[in-house]
This record gives sequence, structure tokens and C-alpha cells, in this order.
Amino acid sequence: MESKKLNRLKKYAPFIEVAAFLCLLVVYLGVFPFIKEEEQKATEIYFADRMSSAHLSLINSFNKKHEGKIKVVPVDFPNQNFSTNERKELLARSLRGRGDGIDLIGVDIIWVQRFAKWCEPISKYFNKSDIENFIEPVLKSCYYEGELYAVPFDLVEGVLYYRKDIIQKAKDGDKIIEKLKQGITWDEFIDIGKQLNKPNPYYIFPADNYEGLVCSYVELLLGLDDKYFEKNNFNLNTSNSEKALQLLVDFVNKYNLTPKVVTDFTEIPSYGYFIENDGIFLRGWPTYDKDFINTSLQSEKADLLEKAPLPYFEEGKPSAVLGGMNLMVSKFSNKKDEVLTFLKFLISEEAQELILKEAGYFPIIKTFYEDSVYLKKYPELIEYKELLKHGVLRPAHEDYTRYSEIMSHYFKQAIMGRMQVKDALEMATNAMLTKQFVFPN
Repeated sequence: MESKKLNRLKKYAPFIEVAAFLCLLVVYLGVFPFIKEEEQKATEIYFADRMSSAHLSLINSFNKKHEGKIKVVPVDFPNQNFSTNERKELLARSLRGRGDGIDLIGVDIIWVQRFAKWCEPISKYFNKSDIENFIEPVLKSCYYEGELYAVPFDLVEGVLYYRKDIIQKAKDGDKIIEKLKQGITWDEFIDIGKQLNKPNPYYIFPADNYEGLVCSYVELLLGLDDKYFEKNNFNLNTSNSEKALQLLVDFVNKYNLTPKVVTDFTEIPSYGYFIENDGIFLRGWPTYDKDFINTSLQSEKADLLEKAPLPYFEEGKPSAVLGGMNLMVSKFSNKKDEVLTFLKFLISEEAQELILKEAGYFPIIKTFYEDSVYLKKYPELIEYKELLKHGVLRPAHEDYTRYSEIMSHYFKQAIMGRMQVKDALEMATNAMLTKQFVFPN
């Protein structure tokens, strides 16, 4: 029998599709009645992504520079309305139908393998120096079967948020904060929770059956063995794999440092719960302080948050999953010259500086981490450079998105206490390696 999640997706998929179409229609109708006659001659290209204010600033800047020649129309998949999984399914469904007019696509860095069959190889459009200027960790995510199918656009890395004001009031609070900044082990993190002994939720991480839960698991696993998937493929029946999932389970069921309600949370609800309930620690992305400006989640409490590296296993090393978006060109687009002009603008220094300043994303070109002018202007780049030393990629695989659904399904069951960790890992492994994608209720 299919899982409740799949049933929900089937039930609401048509409504989501209609909503996406109507949003696009509203954009179209809202823009075109007011276009000057000469602007109607411009070639219109459609750019699908989750549109932040930084995205819109970049689009407006580009459109002004190319007025009368190229006009970029945004197709928005906002975080508030679409989860990572929903956005992926809508884009895939659109491209199966030969693109539905979408020319340039922002895809999660782990989706490149999945979307390559619908997109244009782009190595021939870039010279060697262009490619070598991308920072190395994320560049690896842009290839499929040795061919460049994407370029990086924006980048984030998992971080640990903490409420500085709450910790400072505790005994030895300043010492705890200093340790956090240097990096601590998971055992030390658990000991801090016992020491604080607060009624507030101690550690919040999103644990619904979606990609965010897999990120938490993968960064734990790769902290123990950064070559794990190269050695084991998607066989999760190992001691390191068990140790990684067991920690997430134990936060809820053994240490009582994480409320079981996290199994209902994707990223935005986890952040909302954390803020509303005065949580102490949160696994998140470094853009949260900008992601929720002018939303219902904006709060004075958000100004009290500080960032630190995620803890690590004592026998392992610091590790945090890399996230963000890559850019891919639809092979169905008949406006590739214009699309590539816009794409190259998005990865320019001008655009990357705006993305850093307005959205808080890590720049994806080396210049920012090497040029003293940028380092002086944006001192946070020094911190980002250090964090990137511990950044890890989720395993590249054409079926990864499906595997992620399987893993998150069984991991959530274990965290909820419905099955043992070993059983969850065995069932997930069997489903992935045998391609038996059947979920129990």
C-alpha cells in the first residue's frame, strides 16, 4: 500500500499545479498590459526558482540593462508555499511536458543528476578559467556523466543556531558560548543540555519525511566517514550508519532534548516552533536571518540568534551538508542565447555580491574568498571560508531524489519510535537497492 504521504501528494498535486499555473498567469497578466510598445519586442525568458528579494533585484537590474532586447519573467516557487520535495515534483512534471515555457531552472544542488535528461549540456559555453573560478565543493554537483549540466548560483551550509541570551543566563554561559564557537562534540552538546536543564525545547531539527531530515542524517554519517557512499553505495546496514540515525532517535526518545513534534516539521515550521517556544538550539541554514524578513516568522527573538558550527562525533570530524541552488538550461528552450546571457549575469561578481549582501548566501566564485577588498568589505566571508572546509555533498545519483524519499520515510518512523533503528536502515536499504518502492502505512 502506498504511504499517506504519497496519497496526500496525489490528492493535492492537481491543486498545486493549478496554483502554480495561476501564479504564472497573474505575473503574465500583471506585467504585459503596461509594457511599452518597444519592450514588447524583447525576447522573454522564464526563470523558475524560489524568488527572494535578491532574485527580484537581480532580475530588475538585468532587465534594465537589456531593455528592449531580453526580458526575464520570474516563476516563483516560494519556501512558504512549496517544500523542497513539492518544488522538485512540480518542476519535473513540467519538464516531462517539454518545459511548459520554462527556460532557466534553479534546482537544488542534489537534483542535477535527476534533471540532466531534460536540460542542455553547457560545457561548450564556458572557458576553462570560468569553470576553475567556481569554488570546488559545489562545482562537483554540476556534473553528470562527466559533462557540465549546471553552474552554481547560490550556496549554503548547515549550521547550529543558538539563543545567546538564554545560554548567557546559565551557569558558565559565556564559557559555553566560547566552546560553541570553536566547535564541540555531540557528547559535549548533550552534556550542555543536561547542565542547562531548561523547560525550553533544547534542540530542534526538522524530522518530517522530506529532504531536510536526510541532510541531518548525511552530515552525521559523512562526519564519521566522508567516503561512505563511495565505499557502500546506498547500503545503510553498517555501524556508522546506525550510529548516525541512532543519535537523531536518541535526541527524542532517550535524552528528551528534542520534542517528538519535530517529526511534523519541515524547515519553516521547525523555525517557527523554535522561535515561538524559545528553543535553545536549532539545526538550520545560515540564511534564516534574511529568509523570514517581512513574514509572520519575523520576530525580535530572531535578533537574539547566533550561529556556530554543527557538533560532530568525537571519533569523527566536523561535517555539514551543503545546500543551495544550481542553474540548468532547459533543452526545450528556443531562446538559449538569451538564457545564457542571463545565466552568465547571475554568476558574475556583480550578481554574487548582491546575493551575498541581500540574501546571505555564500558566493560561488573564488574571487570573494581571495580578494582582500571583498574580505575587508564582508568580514563574514572569513567565517564562510572556514565553514566550507567542512562542507559535504549528498551522494550524487540519478535516483537520489527517490532514494531520499525512502530514507526520510523510514528515518521518521524510527524517530517516532515505530521501529528500531536497525530495522529502519534495513528496510530503507532493501527498498533502494531492489527498487521496491513500496511504503507500509
